[in-house]
Amino acid sequence: MKYNIKNLLLISSILIFAIVLGGCVNKNVDGLVAEVNGEEITEEEFDTEYEIYKNQFEAQLGEGALGQTGPDGLTYGEVLRVNILEKLIMEKIVAKETSNLNISVTDEEVKEKMNEYLNEMNGQEQFDQFLTSIGLTQEYFEANLKKELLFDKHRAEILKDVSIDEEGIKAYFEDNKDELVVVRASHILVDSEDKAKAALDRINSGEAFETVAMDVSMDGSSAPLGGDLGYFPRGEYSAIKEFEDAAFLLKEGETSRLIKTEVGYHIIHLVDRKDSYDDLKDDILLVLKEDKYKNKMQEIRDKAKVEKYLDAKEVK
Repeated sequence: MKYNIKNLLLISSILIFAIVLGGCVNKNVDGLVAEVNGEEITEEEFDTEYEIYKNQFEAQLGEGALGQTGPDGLTYGEVLRVNILEKLIMEKIVAKETSNLNISVTDEEVKEKMNEYLNEMNGQEQFDQFLTSIGLTQEYFEANLKKELLFDKHRAEILKDVSIDEEGIKAYFEDNKDELVVVRASHILVDSEDKAKAALDRINSGEAFETVAMDVSMDGSSAPLGGDLGYFPRGEYSAIKEFEDAAFLLKEGETSRLIKTEVGYHIIHLVDRKDSYDDLKDDILLVLKEDKYKNKMQEIRDKAKVEKYLDAKEVK
């Protein structure tokens, strides 16, 4: 599941801007999936990236999750493939943009950010376990981190002169109250009712939720973080509705009963809830700025010369 350290890997700013576009697919070119302003994206790049994200999603939601059909009629695997192709396209575009703006990321900046993640994961050993659980190498993680930092700098440059007044923030809150509520939850995922009952017994006996999660949870992304999923809104986990409904029904500090879903048995602990204007105004400001950045990115994407040589939905 998502957020915290997973944010870098699963919904990085790169993937957020992977707009699902239609467009023409040109005739096949051996070994290539696309060209962006004359720069090639190879099948090997695409396959490597897709497998990495596929493994992460399956580690979180179970094998077969990507075969489920979403509300748009596409499977989650098809949506992922389309977005991975667009992610690679956007990386090429932003690399060119940042080069033109003389924006770069130094090795020291990557190292500093890596140290933040290592501290969050309580050291190198836990971090290595996390990477192993989702099938990543540290080399790939650091390369992806460098791209993330480059996007952050590009975003800051685009938004440096953007201002949003208090009235705009309040208006957005009033128009979107229900959708804006977010919760921060931790969870434990196991594959049998007996294991879930045993885990809940340990928690009810006074053992820390985080300790039990790290010990028994099958969620390879959140278990090293003590089950922490970070903040998420309604709809974030629509693929496992029972889980999401239970999380939003909990009160702050409360731990759920056993929740059965198609991916296993969950125990959920609600850490925090944000639902007031004061709680959410900083988040709303970020959303409104992000909308402006997305619009700018769409303009840049529209101007780029992109040739696709495959229909990503058909890639297996």
